[in-house]
Amino acid sequence: MKIFVDTWGWIAISDDKDAYHKKAIHLYKNSVLVRGNKIVTSDFVLMETITALRLSLGHNRTLQWIRKVNEKSERGLLHIVSAERTLYQKAVQLLMRYSDKPDISLTDFTSFVIMQEQEINNVFTGDTHFEQVNLGFRLIK
Repeated sequence: MKIFVDTWGWIAISDDKDAYHKKAIHLYKNSVLVRGNKIVTSDFVLMETITALRLSLGHNRTLQWIRKVNEKSERGLLHIVSAERTLYQKAVQLLMRYSDKPDISLTDFTSFVIMQEQEINNVFTGDTHFEQVNLGFRLIK
């Protein structure tokens, strides 16, 4: 099974001061890291995460986190999708379609497109935007 990890998920498992840290660690170990699951994220999500982690954890701990993510990617444990021009364009089109939801970020719309294209239904996040768009995404709870 493929599971998309959103910014919320990365922050919650990485920042021990995060309000959802304990719950997120439990979910990550027991639902996401299950043998056979393929973990997917995007460079947009990682950029958002790194920005947030630098504010909460500081520069050096964030660099350690980046190294761990890169190692996971190099070992094939994490697939990072790059938001190329066509993906960006599809995300903007989706954003325009959801004009009634101005609080959903372009990063989230990019994630929605990736999930649709890769047929990923499960997402590790606490962000309810993934449910609000009614595209069949299921939050891991």
